[in-house]
Amino acid sequence: MANGQGRTTAGRLRKGVRGITFVSAILLTLGAAQPAHSTDSFTGPDYPDPDCDVVFPIGGTPTQIALPPDMIAEVVGVPVAVTGTPAPQTLVVVELGASVDQDVVRTFLSLCGMEPATWTDVRPDGETASLPLSGEATLDLTVVAGILPSNTTLKTATVESGANFGWALLNAAHACGLDGDDPSAWERSQLDTPQAGCIVTMSYAVFEKSLRQFLTTDLGLTTTEAQDVYVRDTDEILQGMADSGVITIVSSGDEGSGGCEPYSRGQQDQMAPQWPSTSPDVLSIGGTMWAPLDWNGAAITPTSYVPGASYKPVTWRNWDLGSDCYWDAGADIQWPGIGTTGGESSVYERPSYQQNVASALPSSTGRLSPDISALAGWPTWLVPQNNDGTAFTLTMGTSAAAPLTAVGLSHVNAALTARGLSPVDNSGGGFDVHSIVYGSAFSSAFNDVSEGSNNLWSSDLWTGATAVTTTTFLTNLGFLSGGVPTANGTIDGYSAAVGFDVVTGMGVPNFSTLARLLIEAQTVTYDPQGPPPVLQQVPIPASGSCLNVDDTRYNWGGADSGGWGQSWAQWANAGAGGPICTRTLIYNSVFGIWVVER
Repeated sequence: MANGQGRTTAGRLRKGVRGITFVSAILLTLGAAQPAHSTDSFTGPDYPDPDCDVVFPIGGTPTQIALPPDMIAEVVGVPVAVTGTPAPQTLVVVELGASVDQDVVRTFLSLCGMEPATWTDVRPDGETASLPLSGEATLDLTVVAGILPSNTTLKTATVESGANFGWALLNAAHACGLDGDDPSAWERSQLDTPQAGCIVTMSYAVFEKSLRQFLTTDLGLTTTEAQDVYVRDTDEILQGMADSGVITIVSSGDEGSGGCEPYSRGQQDQMAPQWPSTSPDVLSIGGTMWAPLDWNGAAITPTSYVPGASYKPVTWRNWDLGSDCYWDAGADIQWPGIGTTGGESSVYERPSYQQNVASALPSSTGRLSPDISALAGWPTWLVPQNNDGTAFTLTMGTSAAAPLTAVGLSHVNAALTARGLSPVDNSGGGFDVHSIVYGSAFSSAFNDVSEGSNNLWSSDLWTGATAVTTTTFLTNLGFLSGGVPTANGTIDGYSAAVGFDVVTGMGVPNFSTLARLLIEAQTVTYDPQGPPPVLQQVPIPASGSCLNVDDTRYNWGGADSGGWGQSWAQWANAGAGGPICTRTLIYNSVFGIWVVER
């Protein structure tokens, strides 16, 4: 789990809490109903810079196992080609109880041939304590700082608490520019970069079924009422951010389908996803790994990456590559398995945007996670050590997948706004991020992942052709007795399938393809066989600028915000005439959405 306590360790229905029945996507460091196309194979990229083509002594054998961010980004279509100058946008990375040395990350990225961005750290008023360097924070910034699009402001939003997710998200909202502590008063015009918006990424979450215990132990909220208020307040922060267009991205977790310890990560014999990645107002990111085309389904164990070889994305499940998952936390017995987390929420009802994928988990009624996925491991991510940009280490987890998705979407929005088009946001409508992920019109931008399991306890780990360990080893751990599991025997995990599944969601986005489709969707001309264009006119705001129109009431037919130009109308000023703001909506029959004429 990329957690706060671990390793320094669209039209949108309002979703109510059904009763809390908490864990971040773990950071590991060594040193369906929707239409979907078949899984695409790809050629493993070569190392762009020889200084970052390194090997590590895995089990005494030199192993080429880690890739720098620009190599991994290349596979998902980053950078995205841009025509024109992008509108300013903001990307915020959330950190809880930890810090990162900017010089370390920038030194590493420069050594690897990238041009690192600088960033500013946003802290809540009154918080000035020096925080320890962490692998989580170093990973997050390493992923994004070397591959940002132009005209993007990078910030970290840091809080002293390692467990207070609500406080951290409130600080992230402030880092985007949203004013005050009342989410119901937030609006897009408050954002520092309202035209292109703000993207927030957070790699912290907690096992849903341990949420009350977590709130009691880690935040001192000992009553059910106080816990419910805390979750409700956090929900309101996330909803306020979404209503303002902010895309909040949260990693789904690294504990498979459950069963890990300590309690923040899970409980033996218990399956559950992780909060707040299950919030309907966030984009939940699962994990994949790259497998050879003849992969037999086994958990990946340490092996060398081969540039130029053919790979395909499959469900992330590693064995013996480091883990924050424990078989018995009290006895300090680490479990060698790690993998992407997903499942059905017991906190949130299913949102409207997931109604078409309900069959992925029959009889479910809760919000399903993740929504999409990205590389978590294998191969691993190459990052600097916390305090030395010239010393390299290995990292893996959905903690890397979440910031990669954030920077990918920032590239998409750069390409869109450079053309004067509407960016992807989170406020509902045709260009809401969930509408795009689950919309059939954009399915070709998502590489379906249809192979693999996130079951960390399955007998295939120690028997048959896919075995990666032995019964003797697991018996010595206390997991097997006479070849039979002594616990977690009821956990069967989830498997990938064609279309949506609760291990990789709708699959791995290709951000260049997504940008192309979104450009095509917004550059439509009027089709006389379809509905006629709709002319909209509104009073000019008090600021005198049509850029400040609050058009949430006028996004007719799911059309996006923006596109207002100044005009004149007789009806203004009680019939005396005057300046107004106007725009035209056109129906795109190919994509089945209304768009703003640009």
